[in-house]
Amino acid sequence: MFQRFFILLIALCMLMPACAEEWFVDDEQINIVPDPREQARFLMRNMTMEEKVGMMLMVAPEDLTDEKRTERISDADCFSTLPAGGVILYGQNIASSEQLKALTDDIVSGSSKAGLYMPFIAVDEEGGQVIRIANKLGIDPAPSAEEIGQSGESIDAYNAGKYTASYLKEYGINLDLAPVADVRIADAPELETRSYGSDPHRVAEMATEMARGLNDGGLIACYKHFPGHGTIERNTHNVSTGHSRELDEMKKAELIPFREAIQKDAQMIMVSHLTARRIDSKYPASLSPLVINGLLRQDMGYDGVVITDALRMGAITDEYSAGEAAVLSILAGADVLLVPGNGQECHKAIQKAVKNGTIPMERIDESVERILTLKIKSGLIQ
Repeated sequence: MFQRFFILLIALCMLMPACAEEWFVDDEQINIVPDPREQARFLMRNMTMEEKVGMMLMVAPEDLTDEKRTERISDADCFSTLPAGGVILYGQNIASSEQLKALTDDIVSGSSKAGLYMPFIAVDEEGGQVIRIANKLGIDPAPSAEEIGQSGESIDAYNAGKYTASYLKEYGINLDLAPVADVRIADAPELETRSYGSDPHRVAEMATEMARGLNDGGLIACYKHFPGHGTIERNTHNVSTGHSRELDEMKKAELIPFREAIQKDAQMIMVSHLTARRIDSKYPASLSPLVINGLLRQDMGYDGVVITDALRMGAITDEYSAGEAAVLSILAGADVLLVPGNGQECHKAIQKAVKNGTIPMERIDESVERILTLKIKSGLIQ
């Protein structure tokens, strides 16, 4: 009897590996892809309020060094003082290929040393005349949007994005503040050769193709300047300006490229400083809850990252302090504040507004979740 039981036990043991192969599946076979939003919420659990607020700031290198012109960041602890989630580079930060690569390495290593997640490292590299890196390093730039629009070939827009990404990525850039999605409705001085043209559907096609080229080249793209610079008569870099167009007019023209971008899962949209008086006569778009939370998010259904145009531009600084603008912009629904004039001042002002209840912590968490989600999707956070 015992002998029969022993033989049966051996037989069962011999069958077990086959059963295991049939019933237990390796993780690689399941191939489960975690949801980026859930991952973002998980990462947020260990972040301090100071770090969360810092993640919403995209500063110039000079905000980190207190210099008038920064080509290298020698103080590796600067991100501990200002835990910025992004850095934008301008022409004055670029001297040579070797220096630029060293600067972006400084940014990555300094951020890492402070225990922060990978920062956005951004430039305005639109092609044509608006280029920060190509003209400083002797690289042939991509054609202007105007040239590409006149060609009528969407492949030209895609190739411009892919080509631009090829050299930006080489220098450690991960975000290009392009394409321009403005429709030229009037002779807007801020656009010049930066628009693909006056046909909103052609602009939509060209902008989404350039964004696709940037994405395929490994960069994040940012559509700008919502809700559209195509009719303003003055330059927001210098003064406040706006228009009195009705929303129905805008839906038939300047909003079309942004609507198309949203349908194509736009990663980031920049909101301008123009005042759309028929929507909000009090605040410029970048500080307006009616434009950001109302028109862009609720009406148009956008739930990606919203970045402001540079808050140190005249259209903002003529009316608001750096801290005031930062708080108003966050309350309006912006996620990333671009060069807010004084990074330290803004960081402190936002934290104070959270502590005194002016800005609910939930509002900060919404933005941080969007930013982390984008960084996870784009591979900046592994």
